[in-house]
Amino acid sequence: MNENDIVLFAELLEKSGYKGALSLIREDLITLAKRRHISLFQAASEYANQDEEQDTSWYQLFQALQRVSHKKLEALKGIHQML
Repeated sequence: MNENDIVLFAELLEKSGYKGALSLIREDLITLAKRRHISLFQAASEYANQDEEQDTSWYQLFQALQRVSHKKLEALKGIHQML
């Protein structure tokens, strides 16, 4: 996975309202993706669907993912590759 894609993905999430996206990606999502042999984007989606409480990190990530343009997400090829 390209480090640039990770940083750009984090920036997209930050602009969409998720604060601390780069830390979340590096500390939780990459580990989840490697453990489950899924892509970083799939790991983010799984993480975001864990809980529906509005004040949780999971819900906030879900909302941020919904706000990011699909076109922009598709352009980041690295986040869709299996880890």
